[in-house]
Amino acid sequence: MKATYFYNRKLIGDVLLIVIDNDAQATHIETKNDICVIYNNDRVIGINVFNISEVVKFKNEGRIILPPDTVIDIINNRLTQFGIEKLDYVKETGFKVGRILTVEEHPESSHLHCLTVDVKDEVLDIVCGALNVKENMLVVVATVGTTMMDGTVIKPGKLLGEVSNGMCCSPRELGIKIEYPPHHLLELEEDKVEVGQDFFSLKEI
Repeated sequence: MKATYFYNRKLIGDVLLIVIDNDAQATHIETKNDICVIYNNDRVIGINVFNISEVVKFKNEGRIILPPDTVIDIINNRLTQFGIEKLDYVKETGFKVGRILTVEEHPESSHLHCLTVDVKDEVLDIVCGALNVKENMLVVVATVGTTMMDGTVIKPGKLLGEVSNGMCCSPRELGIKIEYPPHHLLELEEDKVEVGQDFFSLKEI
């Protein structure tokens, strides 16, 4: 099963939240020991692992972007008592390195721009309001289906009538705590990344 992982001890306690389907409504739960499995009828839509710090320590709070395979193994071993499908290892995050190809003024807004952005396997139309947007800029793109740090899922849509299939990201939106001008995209260095790479799989970020 593909899943997204969240941990915030200050807000919700020592619980690892595993989200499998954020849109589905829970119909019932099953609890054994420190594991609570959340179902929509017969389908698993979420899992809560209580007292997770007894088996693994998380340094960051919020979305756990790339949980180590060892963590997934620990959880899967504890899920065997439920007889459900195993969780997949997380190898991609949905945050891709992209190159801005074109920048045009939004016809209905004085501060938005309509971009085309190359993420290697496709060229995306994205509406963006960042102040430093420019052609040939290397940026981080949250592609459709990606879960942001706050739990928001990127969906295809329109902004003031213009198609937007993804989001170009600032450091704050990526959970990167650095001093950076507000309303500016994180600009990546040409010699350190390649278009289409998964941003969080890079060694230097």
